[in-house]
Amino acid sequence: MSNSSQSNRIVSLYPLTKFYISVAFVVIGMVMPSLVSKLVCFVLVNVLAVASGVWPVFIRRVRNSVGALFALLVLIQMFFGTGEHIIFSFWIFNAKWEGLMFALNLGLILMCVGGSLIWFFAVTKEKDFVLSLEKAGMSPKATYVILSTLQMVPVLKKKSDTIMNAQRARGVETEGSLMVRAKVFVPTLVPLVLSSISGTEERALTLEARGFSSESQRTHLEDIERTSADRTVMILTTILFVAAIAGGIALWVI
Repeated sequence: MSNSSQSNRIVSLYPLTKFYISVAFVVIGMVMPSLVSKLVCFVLVNVLAVASGVWPVFIRRVRNSVGALFALLVLIQMFFGTGEHIIFSFWIFNAKWEGLMFALNLGLILMCVGGSLIWFFAVTKEKDFVLSLEKAGMSPKATYVILSTLQMVPVLKKKSDTIMNAQRARGVETEGSLMVRAKVFVPTLVPLVLSSISGTEERALTLEARGFSSESQRTHLEDIERTSADRTVMILTTILFVAAIAGGIALWVI
């Protein structure tokens, strides 16, 4: 996150407060019965991302992950799902209304859930989230596992880029057709796996050297605390959450 994002009031909230907001949107997106209500939920997540100052990052991650899955789901269900009402025909394929509605319903749930979690990690540092979990009572070993899992993909991507740059420096062709990329895949994968294994051993030695297994009271170089703003946001989120759930139940009954 940039310095401008960190000065944002929403970004500066306590990590578990932001996680509570994210979970509230996840549950609302899953229980809302109509397509319009799910779409409104996803629009509100976008509004939250805009207010947080992270919308460019948010929408790029949504487009590259759940957005692509949403488009694929719509195509598969619309052309290969079961149904009787045909919207249009293309070659040997028939686009069915029932398949489209099922795909939109499931896809919007996916967009709400994925968008909420993407927003959360766009406005929250992994180390702050893990620290808040530890202060909430979770064991340090469990929080370290969570932190390692969250950082796994960025670390592997960074190592992969380093290996690819080294391959290019040696004159190995890494860009081109699918066959060219396939030939480079194995020479890239082997050092990536070996470096990950050696990195795991190095981290284990570093943790022991820093007294990770010690039972004494732990201190932190950086600390985070809840504020009155967090309590206010939690109360407002709870009220909106209960109102949304009640509205969803009313829509189901009606």
